[in-house]
Amino acid sequence: MAKGINRLTALAIKNAKPSTTLNDGGGLTLRVSASGGGRWSLRYKLRGQKQREMGLGPFPAVSLASARQGAARARVAIAEGLDPIIEAERAAEEKRQREQAESNAVSFGHYADHIFLPGKVQEFSSAKQAAQWERTFTEHAAALRDKPLADVTRDDVLTVLRPIWDTTHDTARRVRGRLEAMFSHAIQNGAYQGDNPATWRQFNHTLSAQRKLTDGHRRALPYDEVAGFIEALRTRQGGAVTALMVEFIALAACRMSEARFAVWGEIDRARAVWSLPSARMKMRRGHDTPLTGRMVEILDTMREQHRALHGRDPGPTDLIFASEKGDRPLSENAAMMLLKRMDYRDRMTVHGLRATFRTWAGECTEHPRELIEEQLAHQLGAVERAYVRGSTVERRRALMEDWSAYLDGTAPAGGGAEDGKVVALRTAAVKTA
Repeated sequence: MAKGINRLTALAIKNAKPSTTLNDGGGLTLRVSASGGGRWSLRYKLRGQKQREMGLGPFPAVSLASARQGAARARVAIAEGLDPIIEAERAAEEKRQREQAESNAVSFGHYADHIFLPGKVQEFSSAKQAAQWERTFTEHAAALRDKPLADVTRDDVLTVLRPIWDTTHDTARRVRGRLEAMFSHAIQNGAYQGDNPATWRQFNHTLSAQRKLTDGHRRALPYDEVAGFIEALRTRQGGAVTALMVEFIALAACRMSEARFAVWGEIDRARAVWSLPSARMKMRRGHDTPLTGRMVEILDTMREQHRALHGRDPGPTDLIFASEKGDRPLSENAAMMLLKRMDYRDRMTVHGLRATFRTWAGECTEHPRELIEEQLAHQLGAVERAYVRGSTVERRRALMEDWSAYLDGTAPAGGGAEDGKVVALRTAAVKTA
């Protein structure tokens, strides 16, 4: 079979006419396409069998030299009575199995740190949330980090959960959910075989029942008590950054992280608008909040404090509500400790002020539901999105001035109509200077 091989030259291939077949000898041919490319193949026949044809790849991706090397390997197999097509398929399967074995050998810690978490943390709008997820895999699940991911079982996950399930249940519940998310990722990407070892159904007859989270998201002050809270809050201010930030959060009905990481470049004094970029929003879309008169007063106070601390006006990237050193955001614990000192910690959370605002606006005003939800930066349905049609900041300004007046204690909850009809409150003027 080897007689008369290596007949072709690079020049002959270059000058070949389209739609022709060139013979290199020994069964190796190049079918030249109309576009100038081509495909290599090797014709061969095993004893007692029909002639077969083995593809060796496209030209010019597979050069003449490479095609000859492939043909030579195939001829060796033929000489040994083996079918080179079957041998190639066997080699490809062995390679796949080796790669699968290598994938299965990846440790739990390596998969978490280098494969799962890098993509997952991009979904989060706050650095704290990312750090909490990372701590789950570095601290709470530390016992699993060196174990091959493919070998982790339901019992291994149980050893992580059992010591903390009843003592720090909220943390344990989150840890289980994060482990479930990672194993789901691994299953879908072929790095873990079998059922997810961290789903709740694996433990619902072993661990005590899951309880509702007690991190305070559902503790909200009744709206008829919120003006009293704001009054008590202002008596504690005197320039205290935490108290000013909490009042700002109440006035804007925003999330704590949105205020904690707010920078001066997001404030548009000319339009009296606080513009939050999409990267800092939970729903990953930009959000404009109208600045009410009281919000502007708080910003003026923070600007003066910045001047006193740094001897200059704040720049666009400077934090509005910075720590005492002025270079770090306030911690969430600062706000929680403030509520504790005010004897409000067991009755509400800062995040709960959003629920207080939502209940007041829905029950005590005639402002449209769509505007209320937009102010809270909630995801709207298709019909509501069509109604809103982009930014509604100026239409929401009246809503937020009414809320500000209510927090001041200068407006009744429902407008005070004698027939009991709920009416929208009068809009106050906006201070922009």
